Amino acid sequence: MNLKKIARLIFYASFMLFLCAPSLADNIWDLEAVDAEGRGANPKNGAPIDPANKVVIQGIALNNPAELLPTTEQWQVYVQAEPPDHGGIAAWAGIFYADTPWPRYPLNIQPGDRIRIEGFIMDNAGKVNINERHSLAAAFTVTKLQSGVGMPAPQEITNLSICNFFDQTRISGGEKYQAQWVKLKGVHISSGAWGNDKSLTIADDAGSTLTMYLSSEGDFNDHSAPAGGFNVTGIFDQEDTYLPPWHDSYRLWVKKYSDIEFFTRVMRSLWCQFE
Repeated sequence: MNLKKIARLIFYASFMLFLCAPSLADNIWDLEAVDAEGRGANPKNGAPIDPANKVVIQGIALNNPAELLPTTEQWQVYVQAEPPDHGGIAAWAGIFYADTPWPRYPLNIQPGDRIRIEGFIMDNAGKVNINERHSLAAAFTVTKLQSGVGMPAPQEITNLSICNFFDQTRISGGEKYQAQWVKLKGVHISSGAWGNDKSLTIADDAGSTLTMYLSSEGDFNDHSAPAGGFNVTGIFDQEDTYLPPWHDSYRLWVKKYSDIEFFTRVMRSLWCQFE
């Protein structure tokens, strides 16, 4: 191998390390810190639209924009941090407030891609998001760094009582799992209508409950609701009222029917013996 080829390889390797270095990004866990009312506690949250107040996040995309919302109107991607950072954050934009070409952001982001987003953070319905604050002055940038890195292993929850309440410390409760890839194990539907864009109440065998939201862009209308117990994987989310305190309305946002794993009650009993 000649010196020119070696030099090119060194340059390429250095460039990729530069793109993927976590030290060049803000800590997502710190950006998602909350106060006692559930407001974002990071000093850049809601700060003036000024370059000094921009944040840069990097991590693994949990969805393609078209899996969650109609991309003719809205764009949203959830990004989960990679170790040693942890947590997750969403970026959202809509067509509703700006008479400009749409979409403004890439539609080719796939689950498991490593991406970087630079923009401004603000509270929204109980979570800290990167968004445009209804102004193109706050438009963000999205860069795909690497395709096909792979989805993170879902965090498994076998008792809904550990994720359906507010805990400012994030030692437990919904804030601990906010905007992350999560699997709920051993649940069943207790109430609600089944289908795309529907919210149902699910419960575990101890009686604890949580909302399960079926994506408007999913394929749930093509399938019947589970008749018994199941495991389900999705994005842990919160959609509270638009005024604090933001202590409620945690939910699991399920992208598609195949994210539900079925089992019989007999299998459930056997599974519990080995937990």
